Amino acid sequence: MRCSEGAQAEPLAGTAPLARWWWLIDMPGPWGRKAIEDCRVPTVRSLESSDERRVLLVRRRGRHPAADPSAPLRVWFAGALPGDPPPRLAVVDDHAELLTWPASGPPDDRADEDPDAPRLAVCANSARDLCCGLDGRALVQSLDDDRAWECSHLGGHRFAPTALLVGHGLVYGRLDVPAARALIDDGPSPATAAYLRGRSALAPAAQAAEASLMARGIRPDPAAVQVDDAGDALARVTFAGTPPVRLRCLPGEAPRPASCGGDPEPWSAWQTVDAS
Repeated sequence: MRCSEGAQAEPLAGTAPLARWWWLIDMPGPWGRKAIEDCRVPTVRSLESSDERRVLLVRRRGRHPAADPSAPLRVWFAGALPGDPPPRLAVVDDHAELLTWPASGPPDDRADEDPDAPRLAVCANSARDLCCGLDGRALVQSLDDDRAWECSHLGGHRFAPTALLVGHGLVYGRLDVPAARALIDDGPSPATAAYLRGRSALAPAAQAAEASLMARGIRPDPAAVQVDDAGDALARVTFAGTPPVRLRCLPGEAPRPASCGGDPEPWSAWQTVDAS
């Protein structure tokens, strides 16, 4: 059984990887199991991901020959909160320059807003996990849209196909073609909230709370959020201008593999108790 088949009972909300900023590096050709660590460009191997910045490799659908490791790199920079600049593109001749930039990316004079930036980055890192390789790649091929790109590991193989809505910081799972098409064309909406794992700039409880509100047609301000521990595995999440959301972290019924071929692991999920 593939990991995504064994995790159907696990809720999506509150499972997005943490990242305030996203760096998307155009890297055609094959990727290794650990795409960044195995990258054929030495400088990219030195780029570490953290809660502040997550580095992804991206490539257009279909087969493309691997680029010269010393060739200029195209890198997009995108935030995860409303009010962040639209995705910006820098063409980097001196790769070492990447190591000097903060998590938010280069100075304004080194990157320009790019309307042709990837819109939906779908995990298709087949060397890392079978579900992403099969389901993610199939989704990108079915969309047949130049705005949908393949990307390296997003986390959450068991939720394949998983994807990042670039420029929003919203991560989705178990996407089908209609939902992915709606995200590409219209952005987030109540109709796609059921596929939402969370906003990468928020802690898991806040991710789940925002998903709950978005499903009701409420767009909270994720830049102004407070998470309070209410005891007994309860959290109280308050966004500015919206009623608080109370959630409980519940253990899963049975262990399940987090990725194909992995050992079963315990899991937990956030469940909305009330949202006034």
